[in-house]
Amino acid sequence: MERYSIKMRASNKEEGHISGAEKIVPEEELELYCARLLARALRHSKGKPDFINLKIEAVAEKEILHLPALNVTTVETLNAEEGTAVVLDYLGRLGISGGEEIVALWRQSFSMRGAMLLDADSFERLEPDRERGIRATYMDMETADGARQSACEGKNHFNEALVLATKVVSHPNILAELCISDDPDYVTGYIASREFGYVRITRLKEMGSPKGGRIFLFRGNEKEREDCIRYLQQQKVLVHVE
Repeated sequence: MERYSIKMRASNKEEGHISGAEKIVPEEELELYCARLLARALRHSKGKPDFINLKIEAVAEKEILHLPALNVTTVETLNAEEGTAVVLDYLGRLGISGGEEIVALWRQSFSMRGAMLLDADSFERLEPDRERGIRATYMDMETADGARQSACEGKNHFNEALVLATKVVSHPNILAELCISDDPDYVTGYIASREFGYVRITRLKEMGSPKGGRIFLFRGNEKEREDCIRYLQQQKVLVHVE
């Protein structure tokens, strides 16, 4: 089956980045999903873009890594303080010390375009470009009947986050991922790992806050770091859900 990767990015001069999304779709669905991603770019709560980019690339089936979606757990929290305490608890379960310092560094990622790649033991930042960060890309969700994740006119935070987290923590040198969305209307975040799956934390920030970012916690040597960055930024992945 011939497939195509589609990436959409939208921005304007006032807000900067407004919206971004990506798909990996069969050729016969290419026009449909290009139109849906364009509609999503034009109807975002952050404002109207003055720049929209659609990037389309052919993807051979042999290039795609197929992964089962992480198991999902939801933890109900009343406020951001409770949510942060849940993150610290799960970091402790992974045997990662210095959780408070990791959370402080996580907040520094809020101004970055991509994720912070952090050494889980020394807390050294490992991303080659500290402004850009690491952008995990080339991924999508596919259900058992071959359908894609929900229509792209509106963002499905949960599906998109589950796909990204599944790809990220499948790499053997990533211990965990921490994420808060930068969407002002979405306060749920998560911590994910191979050990306990994808843990949704219902409130990790206050409603209306545009702050959000992510950290990938890494353990390994320099060669493994280079392989990890290549995997996150270049490996094509389809995440399968029942």
